[in-house]
Amino acid sequence: NSPQSRASDWILEECNLGAINYCSESEMLLNEQRYALAVMYFSLGGDDWNDGANLGQIRDSPAGTWLSGSNYCDWGAEVSGGTGGISYKQLVCDEFGNVLNLNLQSNNMVGEIPPEIGVLVYMTSYISFFNAQTGPIPTSLGLITQLQTFDVESNNMNGPLFQSDYVGGPNGLKNVVNWRSSLNNFDGTIPAEIGEWTKIQNLWFADNQLAGTIPTEIGNLENMGAFLFYKNQIKGTIPTEIGNMNVLTWIDMEDNEIVGTIPESFYTNLDLEEVILKSNAISGSLSPSIGDLTRVATFWASFNQISGEIPTQFGKLLNIEELELQYNRLTGTLPSEFGNMESIEFLSTEFNGITGPIPPQLFSVNLAAMRILYLNNNELTGPVPENYGTSPRLKDLWLNDNQLTGTLPIIAEGEFLFLEELLVQNNDLTGVVDESVCLIRNNTIPGGNLGVFHADCQPPEGGGAPQIQCSCCTACFV
Repeated sequence: NSPQSRASDWILEECNLGAINYCSESEMLLNEQRYALAVMYFSLGGDDWNDGANLGQIRDSPAGTWLSGSNYCDWGAEVSGGTGGISYKQLVCDEFGNVLNLNLQSNNMVGEIPPEIGVLVYMTSYISFFNAQTGPIPTSLGLITQLQTFDVESNNMNGPLFQSDYVGGPNGLKNVVNWRSSLNNFDGTIPAEIGEWTKIQNLWFADNQLAGTIPTEIGNLENMGAFLFYKNQIKGTIPTEIGNMNVLTWIDMEDNEIVGTIPESFYTNLDLEEVILKSNAISGSLSPSIGDLTRVATFWASFNQISGEIPTQFGKLLNIEELELQYNRLTGTLPSEFGNMESIEFLSTEFNGITGPIPPQLFSVNLAAMRILYLNNNELTGPVPENYGTSPRLKDLWLNDNQLTGTLPIIAEGEFLFLEELLVQNNDLTGVVDESVCLIRNNTIPGGNLGVFHADCQPPEGGGAPQIQCSCCTACFV
């Protein structure tokens, strides 16, 4: 009762009905593809598919139903509302009846991809993300030399991801453009032969169990636009050859075991827009060359061991929206050039060793998009800038656990309209919280949105006045 035997029985029944003609070699090849598709149907639970199912294999079912009629090129259902709302056809053939594309995304497919997929030697695209496919990638995939897109994201597949039968060597795949295999249970390592996939543009294998290091041959992939391998167990350093990726726009290596410094060559990828380096063990300093990455919108380097001062060249990143530098070993001062990052929405430098004053430029109306500002748990000194209320859309302002002095400045009418969290506890601030701040609490009329307000307004245990007098704080600290 294997998928192969069920497909064979179905093929024999088709023969008995005269639906298949074995007269020519070309028709034999077409019949092999017909058989391979039937095996895939039975292997992947075709009777329960969302689209294209043919319970009972009724031969006179309409077009768009698998295992129906004599022409398998008509089996592919027209599916609307795919990724991005774009409609697609499940199965596409060329004019000679060779299968070119299989798109079975989100189709309730359960089971293993059978080795018979290798019969579809003309196929250029296999897409089956958001299913419940299991088992390994068949080694016969290497027979599909025209394959350009292989997308099995969000399944339950396992086994070695990069096998020698289709990566490297004279019989390996050479035309791959998109390889998306994230959110599975694949393991193994990244082989040096990956450098032979010189046409690849998207290499995604995030959230798997791959180990080993990034081979230097990765630098051969000069057409790669997106390199995503977050949530694996990749070790070692970032190879200097990564600077050869001339069109790289997105790299995400979060939550691995990468060590060493960010090579200077990394900053030569001038098309970078998304840079995710967080949650590794990266050390060394950030290069002033960061200012060359003027297209960057996201730069996450948090939860590492990065040291040194924050380069002032961050001020050149006019398109940056999210900058995460928290939980590192940064020292020095906050660059006033941060005030030039006119697109910034989220900025965090918390849990470092940053000293000096808070630049008033961080609250400039030039940073109209700023929503989150986390400067807490550093060694910042001096007063809270007088203009801190002028940040037009600020939602969270965390200044706690520093060495700030003076009193909390008053705010003018119309300022901090969107502020929800203001944390200033565990500093050296003194005095009385002005009524103008209390008026933006969310429990006043007309009030504002401030619902979390922490300050050092708790009297000391031995008695005496609190460090700050506050009539509207939501939590007080000593």
